[in-house]
Order: sequence, then structure tokens, then C-alpha cells
Amino acid sequence: MRTKLSLAISLASALTISDAAMGDDANAAAEDARYDFMLGVWELEAATMQPDQSLMPGTGVMTVYPVHEGQSLQADMQVEFEDGTGFIGTTMRTYDYANGNWAVSWIPAGAQAAAGAVANWQDDRMVEIWPAGEDRMGAFENTLTVSEITEDRFVVSADRHYVNGPTIEGVWRYVATRRSDDEMAH
Repeated sequence: MRTKLSLAISLASALTISDAAMGDDANAAAEDARYDFMLGVWELEAATMQPDQSLMPGTGVMTVYPVHEGQSLQADMQVEFEDGTGFIGTTMRTYDYANGNWAVSWIPAGAQAAAGAVANWQDDRMVEIWPAGEDRMGAFENTLTVSEITEDRFVVSADRHYVNGPTIEGVWRYVATRRSDDEMAH
């Protein structure tokens, strides 16, 4: 009797563990697809904050596609601002199964190194926390939030949080609008 009871407990435990693991796999697969809304070609209406906290408008384009056998999303971005300045670069986003979050890197064109962030889904938006930096106002951390996500549009805004000072909202922002299918490059 004791052997049958032990076997029954072992079997029940194995089934419970198996169900939990399958649930974890399903949750990880759902997390793995969180950025899929970005796939495609996007027109960007951008703005960057100037030292006087005024916004300089700009426009651009971003193309997002899967790489590394679908394990990562690559976003190639080019933005030009009203004064003729701008940037070209690539963002890589890969789900980190071990840590349960997204590893995000920004690589400006011509750069050898990347700035890295960690991202998590919070209340219908993706929040990316970028490494500490420093400017004339002191040490800060940037938080980039992707929100108002629909099939054909989303909004990105970066806020700068100073260690011993204010939070400045919208230091960098853009609204992405999906291009029509006949304009898609990928």
C-alpha cells in the first residue's frame, strides 16, 4: 500500500511540475512575442529636447524585422531633425528567458559598442530602463516607454530621471505610423 501511495504522490507531483513547466513555457512564449507589434515599416514623427527644453521636430523611418532565426528583432532607424542633424542606428531586442525580461541594445551607425537596456511589459506598455549617464545637470537614468500600441501606430517617449534632481519627461519621443503594405521593404 505504501508503495502505491508513494507512486501516486510521485505521479501527481510530476504532473503538477509538468503543468507548471508548460505554463511557464506558454508565458515565456507570450513574452517572447511582446515586441511583435513593431514588425514592419514605420513613418516616424519625432522630437528631441533642446537644452532650453524646447522640442525640435523631425521625421524618419524605421524598419523592424526578425533576425537570428527569429530570436531577435532588429529595428533600423533613421531620423532627421529640422536643423539638419539626426541619427542612423539599430536597436536589437531579444527576450532573455533566463531573466524573464528583454535585452535591448542601441548601436549608432559607425559605433563599435552598444548601450544596453532591460525591458519589461507593465500595464499595456513596454518600459525600457537604460544605463546611467551624465550631462551638465548631473547623473541620470533614461526610461523609454512604448505605449498607445495599436496595429498601425504606437508612441515612444524617453524620460530622464536625475539622481538628485528632477525628472524631465519627453527628452526624446516619436509617434510611429505603419506604412501601407505596398510600401513595405521587407
